[in-house]
Amino acid sequence: MRPTRLLAVLLTLSASLVATAPAATAAVPTSAATTLDLPAPTGRLAVGVTDLHLTDPSRPDPWSPTPAARELMVRAWYPAIAVTPRARYADEATSATVTAFLNGFIGGGVSPFLDRVRPHARHNAPVFGAGWPVLLYSQGRGSMRALSTSLAEDLASHGYVVLSVDHTYDAGAVRFPDGRVIRGNRPQVPTEAQRAEELRVRVADLRSTLDHVSTAATQFRGRLDLGKVGALGHSMGGATAAEAIRTDPRFRAGVNLDGGFWDGAAGNGVPAPFLLLSTGAPDYPTFTAWKASHRTWGRHFALTGAAHYSATDLTQFADISGARELLRDRPALYTTLFGDTPGSRTTQLNRVYTRAFFQQHLYGVPAPLLDAPSPAYPEQTLRWSHS
Repeated sequence: MRPTRLLAVLLTLSASLVATAPAATAAVPTSAATTLDLPAPTGRLAVGVTDLHLTDPSRPDPWSPTPAARELMVRAWYPAIAVTPRARYADEATSATVTAFLNGFIGGGVSPFLDRVRPHARHNAPVFGAGWPVLLYSQGRGSMRALSTSLAEDLASHGYVVLSVDHTYDAGAVRFPDGRVIRGNRPQVPTEAQRAEELRVRVADLRSTLDHVSTAATQFRGRLDLGKVGALGHSMGGATAAEAIRTDPRFRAGVNLDGGFWDGAAGNGVPAPFLLLSTGAPDYPTFTAWKASHRTWGRHFALTGAAHYSATDLTQFADISGARELLRDRPALYTTLFGDTPGSRTTQLNRVYTRAFFQQHLYGVPAPLLDAPSPAYPEQTLRWSHS
């Protein structure tokens, strides 16, 4: 089963588990770590984080069970003045959904743990400076905005505003400011027509988010360089980034973190610089289609020892969740979920290559790292290059 389909099935299962499971769950194994500090951002800037609530009255929500305008929750990471406390990683709905996902994958034994994961960004800190490029991040199918924290914090520390979108009714769980929690309702295995609709809605979500920060009276008004906008995403979010660039000229560059290419991007390429960062698995057919049709700057690096989830924070949770101990006698299942390369290392590699790409294509700083294999990062293989 393809990783994207496996992820969708398990996250849909996790939503039902959250809705039906009793409050008490099995205890975390005693060998589990007590707390986890995410890898520190590597830039010189302090990082703030805040959540934005968007309503687009021009867009009826196609997946709402009752007529409603499209509503989104967006997490923003940004250069900040570090005068507020560190933020928490995620809310209870996200924590319960991630726990249920792991239990569905492992077979039980994981208790909620995200309250013991510590990010570095400061909660609602004042924005520092101005003129920052903007990056729109799209989640994988069923995933949630918190799981992009490590990459987003690092990018913000190097001078970007990163906006990570929860695609309502697609994300595993979305909590709104009034306390509502909306869980995903998309089919486990979509038809081609359903998948195409999902991609259109996702692209529209990115466009709505960019419209909002471009015009609304948020803390980011006057702080953004709207001539330097990029898109990135994991799994189906990578396909979303490619389609956003293909259909909206405001998006100038993009990164696909182990996702396929669908619709126009597969057959016509992407009309802007584009980087594919995949696992070391054989290429999907849509990778080949994209490469054959892409006519601008493009690269494909494959990361040996990575799992599909290595582009997210999930692979850093092997110890804090107790999953490593629970899977000690099932190494193949452990590798499918967490990969062979430690999550701290895959996080470093994804940060370095994503940052180099946007530094070159939004800031105009050449990145020779992207032109050849690097002895510093031997896990990365350059599979394809187009200039």
